[in-house]
Amino acid sequence: MIKAFIYIRDCDLPRNVTIIVIGLDNSGKSHLVQTFQRLIPSKMHSDMKPAMITLLLDDYQVSVYDLNGDLKGREKWSSYYADAQGLVFVVDSSDLSRIQEVKIILTRLMFDKRLSGKPILILANKQDKKDALLPCDIIEYLLLERLVNETKSMCRVEPCSTVKNLQKRHQQPIIIGLRWLLAAIGDQYDERYTQQQTPSMSISTSKNIRGSGERCSSDRY
Repeated sequence: MIKAFIYIRDCDLPRNVTIIVIGLDNSGKSHLVQTFQRLIPSKMHSDMKPAMITLLLDDYQVSVYDLNGDLKGREKWSSYYADAQGLVFVVDSSDLSRIQEVKIILTRLMFDKRLSGKPILILANKQDKKDALLPCDIIEYLLLERLVNETKSMCRVEPCSTVKNLQKRHQQPIIIGLRWLLAAIGDQYDERYTQQQTPSMSISTSKNIRGSGERCSSDRY
């Protein structure tokens, strides 16, 4: 059983958050987790299956589960949906031949009741490849605007590359995206807490997709 979200008010202790990292096989998920470990203070739990690391970022202690993306591994994804507060979905931006498969899987995920409404960070990986799709192209291919509106989920797309020898400044979108995901998780819990305390208060849900990357104009999504 993975750890549930623990909310701590008026205290300097970190919030405990669980996120899952998923995507098709060969999308670069494991390299992404390794990049997390290079950029952020972390602890590896080598005795756990699937692989799990703990990150310390800002006010959060983050349990990150790297779930296998092959056909057999995908059968186990749903076991982690209910206890996850957020999702990192990794896309191989250079593999156009599998983008339809990505679309089908992402659509299925976002309409799953156990994930519906939870924030999703989509990392458009392998931007170092010559023919990599831009984030705005991925948004169009995956019909993300429609999915976000229909599922009332918050979603952000960040371009990235997990190549080990890249300078750290080129891997900053990964940290920016992760910070957005954690803030979105915290905001959602704050809203639920406030709603429980004051039931008559109206809480709005963001339906916008927010993308990043100098090569993509934000007015396209």
